[in-house]
Amino acid sequence: MIQKGNFLLLDISEFRSWLQKQKVTRRIKGLQVHHTGSPNYTTRKMVNGIAQQDHFKCLEGMRDFHINTNKWKATGQHLTLFEDGKVGVSLDRDLNMTPACIYNNNAGYVGIEIVGCFDKGVDIMTPVQKQAAIHLYATLCEKFYVPVNTDKIVYHAWFTASGTRLSDYTPGKSSKSCPGTAYWGDGNTIASANKNFLPQVKVELDRLRNNITSATPIPNTKPKDDEEMTEAEKQQVASLEKTIQQQSEWIQAEKLKANMECPTWAQEAYKYYKDHISDNKGSYDFWRILVTQYRKDNNIKVSK
Repeated sequence: MIQKGNFLLLDISEFRSWLQKQKVTRRIKGLQVHHTGSPNYTTRKMVNGIAQQDHFKCLEGMRDFHINTNKWKATGQHLTLFEDGKVGVSLDRDLNMTPACIYNNNAGYVGIEIVGCFDKGVDIMTPVQKQAAIHLYATLCEKFYVPVNTDKIVYHAWFTASGTRLSDYTPGKSSKSCPGTAYWGDGNTIASANKNFLPQVKVELDRLRNNITSATPIPNTKPKDDEEMTEAEKQQVASLEKTIQQQSEWIQAEKLKANMECPTWAQEAYKYYKDHISDNKGSYDFWRILVTQYRKDNNIKVSK
């Protein structure tokens, strides 16, 4: 996690923890899906899957364009997802502010820009960026209780320039092709969103809600027989493996707390109520309540 200028840069493995700590007072009803168009993989000077341009230089460049050319008061989007899975957080447009992304359809939404131009024949999304996108959208759905469907997770291509919602991407009527006519390898239509992208977000959301570690998404970066993983892909795999380990340790600790033997600080209360308890095991919360009840029954005051 690095803060510089108007942005915070996170590894995708840090995003969920960061997001859960954010206090968002405005009602979030949905998420937007955009590609940047420009900057893209060419302007970012990609070499073997690694961009040569600094993340912060790219972010500040977008911010400068949004403020000086579009005349917006801040960066348009809340979040920017890079090709290496890193997430740029706009500090000048925090989650309590409405984004400036889809004309007349920004209230209640989180604006997310995925770096690249995913129209046919241009950029092909890296496996790392794909897996990061799945996790990012699932994490946002988890935080804000956003349903995973095309009513609440919307592509820019489904709106006209005046902000009217279309039934689907319609060349000549749609404001833009964003997030790209080859987004996710499927396209930017309602059917394409329901084919792969949204189902994968739903699977990841279910995993997060059920604290399942075995299905933690690891980028599909297994090299071909004649191809090595790039350094960026290796780093992403290592980062996600670390997350898996941390989640596993947390789950084990929670399981122990759910059925733990009477701790030393509850021994006195346990002895007092022993004849009314079947055994000496219970959850952490059970032992706390027992101690509180013991103090109340025996008029034991706790000094503050």
